[in-house]
Amino acid sequence: MWTCPTCTQAFLRANQTHSCLEKTEADFLRGKSDVTIGLYHHFLEQYRTIGDFRIHPSKSMLSLAKNTRFCMIYKLGRNFIDIYIPLSKVYADTLCFHKIGQIGEKQTNHWLRLYEPEDINEEVLHYMRLAYEADAEKGTPSSQGRGSHPNQKKTRP
Repeated sequence: MWTCPTCTQAFLRANQTHSCLEKTEADFLRGKSDVTIGLYHHFLEQYRTIGDFRIHPSKSMLSLAKNTRFCMIYKLGRNFIDIYIPLSKVYADTLCFHKIGQIGEKQTNHWLRLYEPEDINEEVLHYMRLAYEADAEKGTPSSQGRGSHPNQKKTRP
C-alpha cells in the first residue's frame, strides 16, 4: 500500500494518479436529512459486517475501499442514497439494480437506490460481498501481476 504524502489517502499502487482534495465525509453529510444520514450510516454498518474498509471522499462522491475502490456512494438525496457497485460481469437477472452499464472491458457498474434500511436485503448483501471480495483479492501477490508468490523460488526450463 502507498499513502499519498499530501492528502494521506491510501492506494494499492505507488504514486497512484488521483486528486488531493480537502473534502471530508462531513462535507457530504452537511445539510442532509436525518433519514438520509441514517440510511448512509446503516449502509456503512451493513458493509462493515462484510469487512473493513476506508472511506475516500472525492469531488463528487464517497468511495469505499479496502485495496481499491469497490463501492461508490454518488448521491445523498432528500430521502435516499444512490450507490453503484463495480462488478466483473453483468448481473441482469435481479430486481435490485435499476441500471447496469459496461465501463471498459473489465468492469460493469450496477446502480441501486436505497430508500429504507430494509432495501439492503440478502440479495443486495450478496452483491455488496462480491464487490468487496473482488477488491480484497486485488491486494494478494498473485493479483498484482507477479504470477506467483514473491517468496516462491523461480525455476528455469
